[in-house]
Amino acid sequence: MDLYAIAEQIVINYGYLGVFIISFTEAFIQPIPPDVFIIGASFFGLNPIISAIVATIGSTLGGLFGYFLGDKLGHSVFVKLFGGKNLHKGEEFFNKYGVFGVIIAGISPLPYKVIAWLSGIFEMHKLLFTIGTIIGRLPRFLAVAYFGDILGNVNKLNEFNIWLFCLINSHYNSILDIIMPIISKTVYPLIAITILIILIKNRKFGIKLISILFLAVIILFSLKYLINEPRPYLVLENVHLLCYEGNEPSFPSGHTTLAFTLATSLLYYSRKIGLLFLIWAIFVAYSRVYVGVHYPFDVLAGIIIGIVCGYLIKIDILKLINKYRKYIKSYIIKRKIKKEK
Repeated sequence: MDLYAIAEQIVINYGYLGVFIISFTEAFIQPIPPDVFIIGASFFGLNPIISAIVATIGSTLGGLFGYFLGDKLGHSVFVKLFGGKNLHKGEEFFNKYGVFGVIIAGISPLPYKVIAWLSGIFEMHKLLFTIGTIIGRLPRFLAVAYFGDILGNVNKLNEFNIWLFCLINSHYNSILDIIMPIISKTVYPLIAITILIILIKNRKFGIKLISILFLAVIILFSLKYLINEPRPYLVLENVHLLCYEGNEPSFPSGHTTLAFTLATSLLYYSRKIGLLFLIWAIFVAYSRVYVGVHYPFDVLAGIIIGIVCGYLIKIDILKLINKYRKYIKSYIIKRKIKKEK
């Protein structure tokens, strides 16, 4: 039986109690994270807020039990259960982060149960541990609970996506029918012109911009052919179609992705220019729905991908590669020295 089936059975048979038990036991001993069950709880109809709160209470109480075990059973039992390395790493972690370590473990994929035991071993104040757990766990569980709720309402989301498309696409006039296709078609020429100008003025930034746009292209086309969503005009009737994109998949919007990648990148070149391009990118995004070639969610995905890719331009990738290359080289040398000894 897979986790999906187990989650379904727990929710059907035990409801919130099942979420509590899983969250409680995971916080001090059992290895399966509660997230999949919280997602399942919301997916199968339980209230996401209540699920998240119940899971947080369960995890907090379970964490306190783990704290108690760590405090009473000490180092030796911990080492048997989790290994000596985790003890040493945990000590360093606590010395560095303190209560923030509990928050980090609560909200991240770090093994929370290990942190719970270590909190008891290293005698962290119980109140601080409890507060740290709640601060870390509640946002995480709310996020996964609502993710499950969204998955459980995919049909509703799809209906909303279509409704919003029809709302935008059906409200047209003769002026916008001229303007919107033009805006939509400016993306590739404007990208080419912008790259050329920036390469002349700032070659280093221009090369980085090309790299970021190339990354965006890889991501968007990977998603396009992985998801393979048909264009609105191929499945819906009475679409006000002003551009034709053939049978190429719809999700995400390529024009929107590249427009927002360019605009976000340019914010790190010149804020004024970047803001102007951002306004242009918003019009591009709207135009793709208006001309009938994309759903609003295609455009939204393009905006997100574009902003994320554009943000990456501020990272000096070459420096990053060199930094890690030096780190790896140093690590290999140290390993060789240890072996020789």
